[in-house]
Amino acid sequence: MTAGAIVINHDGGEDLHRCLAALAAQTVEVKIVLVDCASTDGSRALAEHPPAGVLGVPLPDNRGYAGGANAGLEALPPGADPVGFFNPDCFPEPGFFAAACRRLAEPGVGGVAARLERPGGTQLDSCGQVLTPWLLRVRDRGYGEEAAGAYLEPARVLAACGAGMVYRRAALAAAAVEARVFPDEFFAFWEDLDLGWRVSAAGWRVVYEPAAVALHRRGGTAEPGSGRLLFRRPPEVAAGILVNRWATWLRNLSAVDFWLRLPVLLPADAMLVFLAGARRPAVWPAVVRALPRLRKAWRQRALVPRRRLRELW
Repeated sequence: MTAGAIVINHDGGEDLHRCLAALAAQTVEVKIVLVDCASTDGSRALAEHPPAGVLGVPLPDNRGYAGGANAGLEALPPGADPVGFFNPDCFPEPGFFAAACRRLAEPGVGGVAARLERPGGTQLDSCGQVLTPWLLRVRDRGYGEEAAGAYLEPARVLAACGAGMVYRRAALAAAAVEARVFPDEFFAFWEDLDLGWRVSAAGWRVVYEPAAVALHRRGGTAEPGSGRLLFRRPPEVAAGILVNRWATWLRNLSAVDFWLRLPVLLPADAMLVFLAGARRPAVWPAVVRALPRLRKAWRQRALVPRRRLRELW
């Protein structure tokens, strides 16, 4: 068995070296594809002149995580299955892919959410993603909690955190929309939840596997401080998070689930937009510029199977 690993890099710096070394040290064979999204910090050189065992894909522009992941899939050798997707600040332990592959060998399992821990291994970062019941916000299970003794059992989840996740090719093919696994227009954020939702709705299961361990730093595009990361992101990024969230609902949410939650979602998200824009007025025009994503998501709604949320995890 040969697995595939796609690393989507933009100014990953020294983290990228560590990520590639961790993937090269896996206990199973891994074909590594490094996609560089127009880095300017020197890390692009690794895609232009890749080390042995790495296929470099230096893109001429920054297509974000979603566009970079799609480019990586196009370049990945067809025999590599399953496929892992990684941020450059994610460092999988040597047995990461072996544990994921054991879980994916089970009938009906299409994706594996890894046990992502913060540097040092004392805090958790993500043990799979679910949605909160009424506000439909992404919740990374275990986020910020103490790692010792927590989340030690496999569990079904809706999606896997895109910093380090593994999917069977058949599940990716089942979830593809208009021949794209990820929505290119998302650029970054919510593309991992959107993918897991589509995989789950297509009849596959996404499962958290505690033995697939990786370290992950988080919040690289946010300013230092406390409070919600959304309010500390650059305006274009914050706007993308908001609009990608709405586009994910439009593409995947069943009509019953939408109408049940609409009285809660409308005021809650209106307040989010107001608060984000009040802190950084540039967020408001950025949201307007991103709104065409909603039109595309609505058009694609007819191409995506939809199931009630209670059936998905």
